Amino acid sequence: MPLYLQPNELEAGMRLAKPVICDRRVLLPAGRVLNPVEIDNLRKRYPRANVYILDPVLDEWIPFQDDTQDSTVALAAREKLVDALSGVREKFASRMSLRGMSLRGVHEALTYITQYLQQHPAAAAMVIPPGKEGSYLIEHPANVFYLSLVVGNAVRGLAQHDLARRSSLRSYSRARFPVNLTPLGLAALFMDVALWPLEEVFEHPGPLSAEERQTVAGHPAASAAALPPDTPEAVGEIILRHHENMDGTGYPYGLTGEAIPLFARILRITDAFDAATSRRVFREAKSAPRALWEMTIGPYAQFYDPVVLKIFGSVVQPFPIGAKVRLACGRYGVVVRFGERYSLLPEIIIAFDEDGRRLPRNKLEGPYKLDRRTDLRIAAYEGEDISDLYNSGTWYSNIEMPYPASFETLFESLYP
Repeated sequence: MPLYLQPNELEAGMRLAKPVICDRRVLLPAGRVLNPVEIDNLRKRYPRANVYILDPVLDEWIPFQDDTQDSTVALAAREKLVDALSGVREKFASRMSLRGMSLRGVHEALTYITQYLQQHPAAAAMVIPPGKEGSYLIEHPANVFYLSLVVGNAVRGLAQHDLARRSSLRSYSRARFPVNLTPLGLAALFMDVALWPLEEVFEHPGPLSAEERQTVAGHPAASAAALPPDTPEAVGEIILRHHENMDGTGYPYGLTGEAIPLFARILRITDAFDAATSRRVFREAKSAPRALWEMTIGPYAQFYDPVVLKIFGSVVQPFPIGAKVRLACGRYGVVVRFGERYSLLPEIIIAFDEDGRRLPRNKLEGPYKLDRRTDLRIAAYEGEDISDLYNSGTWYSNIEMPYPASFETLFESLYP
């Protein structure tokens, strides 16, 4: 597997393992040997581009986990859904309702991803990079759809084992967990249709007017009411409750615990995570590792279903295979396998010195599973210092932080 690097980590002479793609456009083809001009262009115009570089030494030294299929499905599902939703939205704008519309493209995308998950039940949920410049309100539900089905499939798989009847997971047993994930997928796609008229607000984030705040607060009910009459009843129930919190601080009803449908609890988590990491739209957006920590064991964990949250924290992967991470010891590691118990603790090898230079083959170390090596922790990723996520004083903390009683901006209405 190739190294996953940021443009500011590239050096002339490196060879691309995969094409560099942005907005569905190939910027540079696979196999290209990078020159200084191309690197400078990427750094200035595409600073967050995903760049994969060939490294034959590492490939020969250790087998990397292959995440190619999961990445391919994630991107293909998002592309199918964005295209389908774009067509639906154009028609929605003229009538402010989905009633009487053909949702054939949406159902085709839903079938595609559900069939894949049936064939690959252990699939990891990839953090999907930004797609083509365009509507957040189209790309966001497409991302949430994908994340929700991966998480829902993982919860369903766990519920079908005997463990579910012998532990704290007993309420998720086969008898109680819905076999069909279609309502969850449809709810993810149409949870925010009532916000579509606010497109300009999403494109220019800032304080909301009183009228805009009222629209945002009422969007679960308005979105559920806009569904076609032949939509399964469960879809509307999920949408209506997808902003409820386990501790009763959510809206519109302030429900708690199991009074919230399980699929709504899944959607609550995936919706918040994708909103939190949407840097293209929100200035307040967070990196995937930081959002994952805040939601799973940080200050916001109290808002979400603890069992679903544990599964979410094991399947959603903020560090791609091949990612270069700076360790607390000063040297740099490369992610070779996803974290099995908790995705912020992947398996790594130490492959670069303190100055970021590749170590010779005889100096490579590992692989090390970070969930077993408490002396090794990730200090930085993609230029962000995340060492505070691993400090002993905060790692297993359960900081109490009240959910805001009101919100002033769109970001505050979506996260946590």
